[in-house]
Amino acid sequence: MLSNIKITAFDKAYLRDQFDCGVPPLNQYLQKQVSQDIKRRIASCFAVIDENKRILGYYTLASASIPLVDLPENLNKKLPRYPSVPAVLLSRLAIDKQAKGNGLGKALLGNALKRIKTH
Repeated sequence: MLSNIKITAFDKAYLRDQFDCGVPPLNQYLQKQVSQDIKRRIASCFAVIDENKRILGYYTLASASIPLVDLPENLNKKLPRYPSVPAVLLSRLAIDKQAKGNGLGKALLGNALKRIKTH
């Protein structure tokens, strides 16, 4: 089991060059793109880090909208007549291969849901 880990907002100082979840686009996103997306406010990123500030996993949240016509009728009836309703998109979630099997995916998903609920 991993010890001394925490889930926190992404910081450029975190060690991410060695991150490998086994999915190249998710690795490349963390290593090369995430800072730009945060700066441009396209997405928010949260990472689970160890005591050495090495990223063991991460997820991103982005704003989205759902066209009202795409919602089930029982929900559609309860909402105002706007063309779309706001939503939050969990757009990426990845765990480093060396940290898999420790429940970090569940922890990150739970953290994301808690953040969404409180905002």
